[in-house]
Parts: sequence; C-alpha cells; structure tokens
Amino acid sequence: MHNLGRKKTLLIAALMILTLSITVYSGCSKSKSSGDPEYEARVITIEGLKPQDEADVSLTEISVAELRQLEQHDLNASYKRTTGLTEEFKMSGPYLEDVIRHLGGNLAEYAGIGVVGRDGYYCLLSKEVIDATPDLMLALVIDGEAKLDDDNAPARLAVQGQFGPYWVKQVEKIILYKEIPEKSITSVWVFRNLAAGIEPYKYEYYGSKDDAIDLEQVFSRLDNVDSKAFFTMKSADGFKKNEVINMVKSRYYIKIEGADAPTNISPYIKLGMNVQNIAWVSTNADAAIFPEKMLEYMDVSEIGGEKGITLEEVLYETEVESVKSTSFDILGTAGEKITVSGLDMSRGILVNRADGTAGVVWDPGTGHQNINNLLRIRMAKVTPSAPGSDKTGEAGDKTVPQSWTDGPAADTILTISGDGISKTMYLSLADLKGMQAAYTEQRFSTVNNYPTRKFAVAKGVNLAYLLQQAGLKSGAKSIQVEASDGYKASLTREQLLGKRYCYPDLLSGGTAAAVEVKPMLAWAFGEGQELSKAREGDLRLVIGQQGLNDVNTAVSVQMVSKITVSTSNPGSWSKAQAVKDGGQIVLQHDSMDQVKLHYTLNGEEPNENSPVYNPSTSYFQPELIKPIPVSGSGVIKVKVIGYGKYDSGVLSYAY
Repeated sequence: MHNLGRKKTLLIAALMILTLSITVYSGCSKSKSSGDPEYEARVITIEGLKPQDEADVSLTEISVAELRQLEQHDLNASYKRTTGLTEEFKMSGPYLEDVIRHLGGNLAEYAGIGVVGRDGYYCLLSKEVIDATPDLMLALVIDGEAKLDDDNAPARLAVQGQFGPYWVKQVEKIILYKEIPEKSITSVWVFRNLAAGIEPYKYEYYGSKDDAIDLEQVFSRLDNVDSKAFFTMKSADGFKKNEVINMVKSRYYIKIEGADAPTNISPYIKLGMNVQNIAWVSTNADAAIFPEKMLEYMDVSEIGGEKGITLEEVLYETEVESVKSTSFDILGTAGEKITVSGLDMSRGILVNRADGTAGVVWDPGTGHQNINNLLRIRMAKVTPSAPGSDKTGEAGDKTVPQSWTDGPAADTILTISGDGISKTMYLSLADLKGMQAAYTEQRFSTVNNYPTRKFAVAKGVNLAYLLQQAGLKSGAKSIQVEASDGYKASLTREQLLGKRYCYPDLLSGGTAAAVEVKPMLAWAFGEGQELSKAREGDLRLVIGQQGLNDVNTAVSVQMVSKITVSTSNPGSWSKAQAVKDGGQIVLQHDSMDQVKLHYTLNGEEPNENSPVYNPSTSYFQPELIKPIPVSGSGVIKVKVIGYGKYDSGVLSYAY
C-alpha cells in the first residue's frame, strides 16, 4: 500500500511538471510556425532603413520565420470598410515598432511609412497615424491560422482605429520616409472645372463601367507637383487617406459618376479599400474640391436667398493656412478675376447649383463681383500689410483708435487694465477681428491634469500684440486673466510672454520637432491638428507648453472678459519637502494640485523637462502619485513649477 501511494504521488508530481511545462510553452511570446518551410521563408522588404552609425541601407529583408521570433501580441481587431461594413478578426504578430528596432532602426524617427502589397496596393501612414496607433502590427496569425491564405499572406498590416484602406493585405514592402515635403496649399480649384477638357475614361471596375479622370492629366495642369509629397483624399464621412504622389501618377483615376462617386480607383485598389464620396483632394500646393460633397458635412450660410459654404471655411477645410492675413485672387471660368482680402472670405459663399456650376455669391456690403462659375481661389502674389506693423503683429501701432480707450461700450467683450500698462483698453469682438496685424492661426499641443495629451487649433489675435497696444510697461510682472463667470488664472510675465512650443511628437514623447507658438486670445478653437476644425465660440486664452509635461490647459481660461496687468511681485513657490520611507522617497508640497514637482536623481538641476512626481492631481488619478524607489545613497533634487508664481528654489535631499 505504501509503494502504491508513493507511485501515485510520483505520478501526480510528473503530471504537475508536465502541466507546468505546457503552461510555460503556451505562454511563450513567439508565434507558432505554419509548418511549411517555403512559407516561413517568405520575406518582407524594408526600404529606407538606416541603422544608427552605419551606412545607408536601401533594402533590408526579414522572413516570416524571423518575424515569429520577435515578441508577439494579441489583438481583437476590427475596422470599418468604406462600404460601411465592419470586419472583425483575432490577430497576433509583432508590433511594427519592434520589427524596425530589431533591424536597427527607430520608427519614431521617420516622417511616415508606405506599405505595399503584392497586388500593388499602396497606403501611406503619416506620423500622426503612427503615433496614434501604438499597437500598429504586422499580423502573422489571423483567426488562429498561422499560414495565411493567399489574400493576406505573408502578413497583414493591422491599424486599429483606422478605416479599412489602411489595413494593407499581402504586405510585401515597407518604405520608411525620413522626410516628406510639407504641404503648403496656395490654390483651391473646383475639380470639375480643373478637369474640363480631359476626356473621361470609361473605367470598368467590379462590374460597373463609369467615367473616370486620369490623375496624371490633372497633375499636368498644376504648376508645382512634388512627387515626394502627400496626395491627400478626404471623404464626406471624414475619412482621410494619404499616398505619396509618385505612387498615384500612373494608372490612377478619380471616378466621377456612378455609385459612391467621386472615388479613387486603380487596378491595385480592391473594392472597399477606396476613398468613396471624396469631398476634396490635394497635392503639396493645390487642392481640388467637390462642392456637392462638402455640402454634406460642412455648415451652410445664406446670402441673397442662396445657400452655400463660406469661402473662408472652404479654405480652412482644404488646409490653407493664415487665411485672414492673406489676400486671394478669385478666378472664374469665364476669365473673371477679383482680388479679395482674407478678412472678407467669410462674407462670400460657394454655391453648388443644379446645372453643375459652382458660383460665388458675396454679401452686397463687400462690393465684390459675384462669380458665376468658380475655377480657382489662389493666394495673391502681393499681400497688403497693416501700416506700421510687420506681418507677425509683434510691433504694434504707436497710436490706437480712440474708441479703444474711451470706456466700455455695449459691445465691449474684453477689458485690459492694471498698473502694468499705460492705457486701459475696451475692445469689442469686431475690434479684435479687425486687427489684421495681430491675427494668428496656430496648432497647440496640450496636457491636462488627468493627464490627457491632445492637440488643438485656434484662430484669434496675438496676445503679446494686444499688450503692446495697451503700452506694456517694463516693470510689469504678472498677468491675471478672468472669465465672465469669475474664474481666474494668473501667470508671471515670463510664463505668458516667454518662449512656448507646440510639440508635434507629444504622444511619442519627442521634442526635436518643437515649433514655437505665441500666446493668443482665440475666438475660434477646436481639438485636433486641422485648422479647419476651429469653430467660433467664446474668447479663450491659449498658450503653448514649456515642456512635454507642462499642463497648459490649467490656464486655458474660457469666456475671457478681463486681463489685469500688475507690477506687483508674484513671489515664488515654496520648496518641496522630501521624506525617505524605506527604499523610497516621498515628496510633498502644500499646493500639490496646483504645481508640478520635477526631480532628478543624477545630480543635474531639474527643469520643466525633468520627470514629474505628480503627473495627475489628487482628485483625478491619485494612484499616479507614487513614491520614488531608490537604492544606496545619493541626492534627489526637486524644483516646484506652477503657474502664477516663479519657480521654487531647488531642494537637495541626501538619502
């Protein structure tokens, strides 16, 4: 009996070891093989990879078998086809970021990537899309199948959160773009009139034969087409797709009749991977619009009994920048030409008429000539500037209109006062919008106390210009911004007027691409990075960041009604306190929710880019405020940074 019990015990132990072995194996991060050596040897080519400290390598190959050796991730994948259908999969494979790192590169360093399928299909992923998709994956296993069918093999790109056209099948090549020329749209055409005279091609596509326009012929009519730049298409439902222009110059068409027209078609685009109901397209310098589709999603205004989209909104939607500070030529198909200030573009509408023409109708008060059929809106070669000021609005007029200083009026929305300026000003919205020299449109990176990282766009006036007009004194030290509901935010002069930035790589933590931005009072604001998203509302303060962790939304006062400039010293924040508790350090401050505690452990002086002890507040995510683990001996240095006061002195705490 004892021997039987011992054997039973040994058997149970052996089974436990076997079970543990199976459990460990099944938890391995490597992908299972298809069992087909020929399939496993298939390769994906990486073009443009340049490992650090090595010569440029134009082509690098990686096999399916090698991809399976990288860490694998599971993804409950789903996307919406442009036909409206939703597809769902269970996918697994390596993240593209890990693939590029394995080959010696860094995905974050590239301006975009192009992905090419065996069938010739191509899709460009901008840096914005890459940064928004941390789980960007090369799927090697789909719904449990390690050997993908011919429609997907050898891998499929998974771009969670994006429409179907991004999910490239049969991935054969990945092109890494170090640089992609910036867009600078200077002309907006009506596509129908731009393509007038081009013989439509009867393109047969999935059982339908419809008129289509060859893009190569359209490009030949434009003055400046950079083959390395983006070709952008945006649909009426908001989907936007980018491709490199040299990939769409040949055998690529815009279908202009039939179901879902306008839509992009080519031998390489499968049904459902198109951009359907296109509202506009653009190259590096020109945009072309389909007014009937823009009307499906844009706000409509009425002038003289006709309804249409304001020309200002047409320009913003197609990503023309600095509209109000620019002049434009409005050209008709009959040879008409008028030159109009950007300030008037909100007083004219684009009307899509039943006969297919796209008319321009102006508010009679402008005195501008109506255009029966618009050909093109282009930036005028000469842009008038306000007398006595440069185009940035940094140098103010020496005198201001008397109405600004006479006292409050019925339409006053902003008062600027205090002993830090030489004259009190009372401004209406019309006064602000009339300051052409001060007008600015900017993109901002933002962080709140949660902390959530986002982007925003704003249109309004440069606040530094306003303060100069009010006679900002050299002794001014602090500025208080007050809302009509009583909410207030204070900043030191340096915090408001010192250098601040928008960080395009905010989501990935990069600072190299930082762009300096000016403080502004915005009458139009929106989330995202497209200036066309800015919508008019209450006046609000918008400023940039002084570091990736700068919570600039803390002073983004809405419904701004009063600005007070003071010569009083705002004082400095008190130092933080530090306590060692076992193997960790706890930091404390009396105003923890109003400031950020930046620290270093390497002996360097902390600044706005140093790690933050309290990334959130006690009322949002207190669990993010964690003690700092330390070992051995050393010195932690802490600086308190917050709006309304100067930075604290540095606490040096030896442990």
